[in-house]
Amino acid sequence: MRLLDPMDGGRVETIVGKGLFDFGDRDGRGDEARLQHAYDVTWLDGRLYAADAYNNKIKVVDPATREARTLLGTGEAGYRDGTEPLFWEPEGIAAGQGMLYIADTNNHRVRVADLASGRVESLVIEGL
Repeated sequence: MRLLDPMDGGRVETIVGKGLFDFGDRDGRGDEARLQHAYDVTWLDGRLYAADAYNNKIKVVDPATREARTLLGTGEAGYRDGTEPLFWEPEGIAAGQGMLYIADTNNHRVRVADLASGRVESLVIEGL
């Protein structure tokens, strides 16, 4: 995962991970951390949230400390709401008002994660 600073002449630096072909699933700092296929990221309250598709997880990254850790998901592909959710290749993510909105691709659902409680629920739109 990289950071581009347009205020510093376009400087690019690596926040977590090592190189293009150094992937996996490891929480940690800087070069120690690994993500498999972070399709999408979003920013909320000083942290990055990544949809790590092939690890079936949502990871949180603190750019200041360069720490990445698993926030949601076990790594097992599946479908389960609640405080121990399962995802199946989450590929999109957006944030707002303390919530993450996750495109859980192979479950064909939008999932909503409440960051305060850690609870995940499938989005239900009624009346359509």
